[in-house]
Amino acid sequence: MTKKKSNTAEAKTKTSKSREMVQEEINLTLERLQQGVKDVFTSDNYKNYLRFFARMHNYSFNNTILILSQLPTASLCASFQTWKSLKCPVKKGETGIKILVPIPYQQELLMDCKDQQGNVIYNADGTKQKEKVYVERTAFRLGHVFDVSQVNGEIPSLSHELEGTKKGFAKAIKELMANSDVPIAYDNELAGTSTNGYYHVTEHRIALKRGMSANQTMKTLIHEKAHSLLHNGKGAKYSRNEAEVQAESIAFVVSEILGLDTSDYSFGYIASWSCGKELNELQQSVAIIDKTSREILKWVVENSSLSVATPLKAA
Repeated sequence: MTKKKSNTAEAKTKTSKSREMVQEEINLTLERLQQGVKDVFTSDNYKNYLRFFARMHNYSFNNTILILSQLPTASLCASFQTWKSLKCPVKKGETGIKILVPIPYQQELLMDCKDQQGNVIYNADGTKQKEKVYVERTAFRLGHVFDVSQVNGEIPSLSHELEGTKKGFAKAIKELMANSDVPIAYDNELAGTSTNGYYHVTEHRIALKRGMSANQTMKTLIHEKAHSLLHNGKGAKYSRNEAEVQAESIAFVVSEILGLDTSDYSFGYIASWSCGKELNELQQSVAIIDKTSREILKWVVENSSLSVATPLKAA
């Protein structure tokens, strides 16, 4: 009886230590991530990148959903004239993506005049005094934008595609694709585009570009898996910037613990989606990134032949 209690206590101690080891590894990785992204902000390349993307328009949540429902691979959209001014003309025959363009206007209303106490003021003949008030209203018209995949020209980039095949990744990718609650498959239509993958919000499936290196495919798979968990329309609503920063940060953390360094890709990618040098999206999402990284790591270990240096336990 006494011996059984001792073994149980020892098991609890080991579990506690393993949790601490995993958490410490994730914390150190998050610190490296934030510092790496900050370093990107100080580069001359980032300044040139900002000059180009300052011309891009930030779309509302509703328009973002409209865009992704028409072109799930969309990553960067602007009007026909904006692309033309950036010397990246829209390709002939491309169909525009429909969005709602807000048109502000003022509506004239006649309102009752009131005194300082809030009482209605009357004229000598007993009628209410009126005053003209102009209220700001918004109407909408249908507009069109085009994705970066629909234009010609050179687009500045802060990230570089990963090369190589880490041992065990090719096999693990097949295993994970076969063991996911969200369907994962290769999409041949992504061939020749700058899009490595996407999560289809309405059809709830993940698509990957065929022909990428195993390292890039693994990182992209984890990135899109994060989208399927966090940005599936069933929970909290995040801006496009927040969603991309969260997904790529999770991909970096998980890849790092699996022994794959994605910093050449992830740091620049995250910087490109962050609003400024304060790293608001990243810093505000640390708890979400931490929790979801552990959830995906658990999924990877339980559904593939990959393992990590420290035992993964539920936090």
